[in-house]
Amino acid sequence: MHLEHFAIYAEDTAALADWYCETFGMKVVFRNEQQPPTIFVADEKGMCIEMIGRRPRAQPIDFSDVFHFAFLVDDFDAAAAELKAKGVALEDELSFEGGTVRICYFSDPAGNRLQIVHRDQPLPT
Repeated sequence: MHLEHFAIYAEDTAALADWYCETFGMKVVFRNEQQPPTIFVADEKGMCIEMIGRRPRAQPIDFSDVFHFAFLVDDFDAAAAELKAKGVALEDELSFEGGTVRICYFSDPAGNRLQIVHRDQPLPT
């Protein structure tokens, strides 16, 4: 078994899918005709994010550090600079394990928590 996708909410799934495609080079692999449509975008290795329509809310969802998903990067500084150049507001960088793990949180336009992470040593599999 392996992880195929995870799902997030958005009031405007099409706009959010466009943001993921533009920001991370993902591509749309499924879109239905619901309003708003449910959309799957995939990275180059086939990992997918499903975007499901959410009714508008007065308050954004706040999952803080508990709920997030991470994009693994080879070059942390280059990835952070690229995101900033695309207008993504990054939070302060955090480092762990003597600086061998570097992370930075940010949010997508729908308020979902994201992270870039660099590990000198990959997680064991």
